Amino acid sequence: MVLVPFELRPDMPEEGYPVSELHIGGHSDRVEEHLVRIAARDGFPMVVPGFVPKTHLALSLAEMGRDRGEEAHRSLHAAILGAYFGEGRDIGAREVLLDVGSREGFETAEIGDVWNTDRYGERLRQFRRVAVRLGIDGTPAALICNEILIGARPYQVLKEAVDRCLVTVADVEREARGG
Repeated sequence: MVLVPFELRPDMPEEGYPVSELHIGGHSDRVEEHLVRIAARDGFPMVVPGFVPKTHLALSLAEMGRDRGEEAHRSLHAAILGAYFGEGRDIGAREVLLDVGSREGFETAEIGDVWNTDRYGERLRQFRRVAVRLGIDGTPAALICNEILIGARPYQVLKEAVDRCLVTVADVEREARGG
């Protein structure tokens, strides 16, 4: 699996939006309670923030992690998402991200330099162009072989998509027999 980030709303103001202003329908209280309950069952604290942050700085920080290798990227990605969904912190705020980044072993001066120079801006724009071309207009999204799944999906749906994509021994034998 490769995590490919993109800014869903690059024109969002720096302070983000309250969920109520996005007109995206949101989840019902029942769905949110279900998500929190499932997360708790699996040992993950979860809150449903009432705001959507501007993600450019967070995505830039995560790309800094990507350049340090797979392990650093995944750890930093998890820490950023944990700050937002686990603690309800504003991951659009520099001070929050500096705290997260420094806890993950990144130097605050280097993080600031990444932001001030927009070092990963072009990479993030390219990721967005790919998402738009694929018709991805929401998150999360998964591309499994030639199938795009947009939105949170149950494990079984993802598994079935992967199963449809896999080549089996029977497929190879059938192909070898000519069809």
